[in-house]
Amino acid sequence: NPIIGTRAFGSHALQVKDHVCAFLNGMSTHHVMGCLKHFPGHGGVAEDSHETLPVDGASRDQMQANYLPPFESAVKAGVGTLMSAFLDLNGIPATANRRLLTDVLRGEWGFDGFVVSDSNSIGELVAHGYVEDRKDAGKKALLAGVDMDMVTESFRFDIPELVEAGEIPVAVVDEAVRRVLRVKFLLGLFNHPYRT
Repeated sequence: NPIIGTRAFGSHALQVKDHVCAFLNGMSTHHVMGCLKHFPGHGGVAEDSHETLPVDGASRDQMQANYLPPFESAVKAGVGTLMSAFLDLNGIPATANRRLLTDVLRGEWGFDGFVVSDSNSIGELVAHGYVEDRKDAGKKALLAGVDMDMVTESFRFDIPELVEAGEIPVAVVDEAVRRVLRVKFLLGLFNHPYRT
């Protein structure tokens, strides 16, 4: 991908997988938790996600062969957090893709960390016509498996209203909060919030 370029560990899934795991291991020895991004990968797009919503038509086989191995290896190595990509994968934005964020990431791979949205990717669900408004965007993202909303503030303002209205079970919110708090606990941030 010419857009990601030097922001990636390489262009071959197996090579990237080794670099990612080594990098995460190095970070953890210094009590730093990595955030692997952008799940499920930006490898097959030519558009710059800072300017538009990239569209990727990769098949499941292509995803499994070329995109997912580094992420799966990082999950198996204990990565604590992942960032959802700002891209459209076969008609479903990654930030609202329950199959990837919940079924694959948590169900198949056993990921027990938390997922943070890419910057404003929840709000961009509205801008790119996937949903009608910010409230619906937050609902789709949370129900898909995003635990933390970066920038949009839908989780802060809209999710409480959706819970009150019975549109989102409080258990879904509790689980998202639990995931974030668990990672903070594992890092020791409750005992040493300003660790250096």
